[in-house]
Amino acid sequence: MSKQAAYGVVLDCLSRTPDEVPRTRALVRAGETKPWWFTLLSLFIAVLGTYGAFLSGAGTYFVLRDAPPAVAIACGVCAALAVYLLLLVSSAWFDRTGRREGLVHRGTDAVISCVRALEAPEADRAGLLQEVDALYRRIEPLVLRAHRTRGTMGSSSPRRTVARRHAELVAGALRRDLCRVDAEPLEALRDLAGKLVTVCERYAEGRVGRLLPGGDLEGVEPVTLTRQRLRETAHMTAVVLAMFCGALAAWLACRAAGLPEGLPLEIAPVVGMVLGGLLAGGWQRMARVAELLQGR
Repeated sequence: MSKQAAYGVVLDCLSRTPDEVPRTRALVRAGETKPWWFTLLSLFIAVLGTYGAFLSGAGTYFVLRDAPPAVAIACGVCAALAVYLLLLVSSAWFDRTGRREGLVHRGTDAVISCVRALEAPEADRAGLLQEVDALYRRIEPLVLRAHRTRGTMGSSSPRRTVARRHAELVAGALRRDLCRVDAEPLEALRDLAGKLVTVCERYAEGRVGRLLPGGDLEGVEPVTLTRQRLRETAHMTAVVLAMFCGALAAWLACRAAGLPEGLPLEIAPVVGMVLGGLLAGGWQRMARVAELLQGR
């Protein structure tokens, strides 16, 4: 079933009529389109990122050649990854249409996923709830940045403050419904899907200061983008430290074990670095890195 037809079925399940969301349906019908030059630009940046990552990694290793091999290799790999990811992420900045319409497309995906979980048998609901969680993690930052991506106000407009505070309340209302899923799955999924339908339509209309009515925001704890960024920065700092500690521990362990000289001991720090990053950050962050490497 196409996404347009699936969204129509979902609206019927939520007792909403297609006439209530004409702009959302129009964007869903048009699909996600990218300019013809965006693929070429992404390819160019990927090649440039590979070359830059090689130079930065080799340069860092050369500068730290007198340090222990584990430290030099770990620093070189981290520098190469940082440069590569930075260039890949920067390519998404040029896709202004995708950034402007991203909330609508991701929001409709989440609505469809919520209704699928709502109507699924209880035994099959667990896997679908994981899909709802994954989609929500992509939606919340888009909601918090709605006043910037929609393009209805200037960067110095005083309206941005009001719209930003409203978006924080909207994100809090959506998160509250998501956290109710384990206690009241049917009611929470229906409420979350209904709110997302309203958010997508009002965002498509440009009403970023009224994404949800006031009644849905009563008693909501706002979710701030600043707090989210600080938390994510702290977590990623811990991941980087764990990678360095893992590389150093693996190198010291190989030396203490007295392994034969013919074995490639330089591989051990890399393995320790990967294991340290996985233990500190988990597979979810590794999956997000994989998405960036695909240019998404």
